[in-house]
Amino acid sequence: MQTTVLARTLVTASFMILAAAPALAQTPPAGGAMPTTPASGSFLAPVRATWDSTRNLVLGLVEAMPEDKWDFKPTPAVRSFREVVQHLVAENYLFFGRVVGESRGNPAQNLTARAELLQALRESYEYGVKAWEKLNEQNALELVEGRGGQKIQRWSNVLLAIQDNMNHYGNLVVYLRMNGVVPPRSAGR
Repeated sequence: MQTTVLARTLVTASFMILAAAPALAQTPPAGGAMPTTPASGSFLAPVRATWDSTRNLVLGLVEAMPEDKWDFKPTPAVRSFREVVQHLVAENYLFFGRVVGESRGNPAQNLTARAELLQALRESYEYGVKAWEKLNEQNALELVEGRGGQKIQRWSNVLLAIQDNMNHYGNLVVYLRMNGVVPPRSAGR
């Protein structure tokens, strides 16, 4: 049952990524220069464009939240803004670690300062960039460990990273709005 749900999720996410890729590919990354991407004919190219867009959206959102709001929780039962950032760092290392066959843990679990967590988040995204440099059409299809020990294609971990980041992007948009902060993507509209 769990394998079926994961498979459906990955297929749905793949179709969504492929459909959205042309629009997302037009979002330039912070810093200006476009990172090295898979060849345009590769099935990995739209996934990479989506990942680049996703990380830029999340970074912009995290950078926009004032430091005095990082302990904000919409309700006591959910993570604070700071805890979501710590979680994002952990998940980026987890999913991209599976792409390259490494286990790095969460270097942000004990960090609390905004500057430290922002740096850890940036470094987790740079780790993702390095994992992309090792990913190609041949090894992307190899089976590697996924959640619960099940075997999935290597590139599926990238889809899981995108899905996780965008889930939390949605959470954090609400956190910003509840604190009177306009998300960067909405500013100017």
